[in-house]
Amino acid sequence: MMNDFNWDLNRLAIDTNSNTEGRRSLTREEMFVLSWLIFYNKDRDYRQLLGDCKLSKEQCEIALQGLTDLGLLYLR
Repeated sequence: MMNDFNWDLNRLAIDTNSNTEGRRSLTREEMFVLSWLIFYNKDRDYRQLLGDCKLSKEQCEIALQGLTDLGLLYLR
């Protein structure tokens, strides 16, 4: 059931040196997902992400893509 996600959560890293100049504000969903990723820095699981953030799969995927597009996340 959880194998159809596009992201490997354990390979995602937060870029603490990303440029904030001219960046748009984060969406509510992006804030939840980013906070969750900061709090859980290993053994990340989609079921836990969806449950803790109370978001749908689609909302999580959009938030992860948005955070990546903003340069806040990258795959290690």
